[in-house]
Amino acid sequence: MRKRAIIGSVAVLAVGLVAVLAVGLTRGSSLVYALGAAPAGPVVPVPPGGVTCQTPISVPDGAEFDRVAFTVRTAGQPGPALAVEIRRADGGPLLTSGALPAGYGDGAKVVEVGRVATPAPIAVCLRNGGAVPIAIYGQPTIASPRTNATVDGKLIGFDMAITLNREQRSFIALLPTMADRASVFRAGWVGPFTYLVLALLVVIGVPLLLVRGLAAAAADDDEPSAEQREDEPPVAAQERPQEARPAGAAKER
Repeated sequence: MRKRAIIGSVAVLAVGLVAVLAVGLTRGSSLVYALGAAPAGPVVPVPPGGVTCQTPISVPDGAEFDRVAFTVRTAGQPGPALAVEIRRADGGPLLTSGALPAGYGDGAKVVEVGRVATPAPIAVCLRNGGAVPIAIYGQPTIASPRTNATVDGKLIGFDMAITLNREQRSFIALLPTMADRASVFRAGWVGPFTYLVLALLVVIGVPLLLVRGLAAAAADDDEPSAEQREDEPPVAAQERPQEARPAGAAKER
């Protein structure tokens, strides 16, 4: 029974590890960077013929992205053609761009802009190519004080709630990036490798210790308890088997 309990516990742990690996390989995220501004309301205007930018944006480690996501309000009208441009924040040349064709409605949009990977701060700009005004969801600039939204070059006191994304990657593939980001908030001796080692200890070491503990508990159960040993009669008092006598011994008596 005890061995069955140990085998059952090991089986449960194995199934749990397989489930964790399956989730890590099949689930993931496309997010590369978020400004921190929430889509609280349509507070950032993009007027007809105008350009609204969020700048500067410093992507950690110059991580690669290839699409920009945001939420737009068109006030019930078909949305105008909207160009999404990625520029250097210092006024440098256009890095890449994408387009949202005219005719869209309210809601979340994702625009592919092509591969971008630069350590330099960037500006994400939306250029309204139509005659219909639209607004991008965001919130007051205090939510992300290191970056600002501008309309035709003028500060407006709000930030766009935009995110920089790429194709979805599994959580397993994202582990090095997550460890690297976590190492920013650390003591001086802690690095990304430290978090990876700790994760392995939790995933592998803890189950092994649990199995070892169960095995030790089963071994202890196999030994007789102190009360059982006290109840046993001493060896001297136990009945000994009669020794075999020679055939002639009974006749002499």
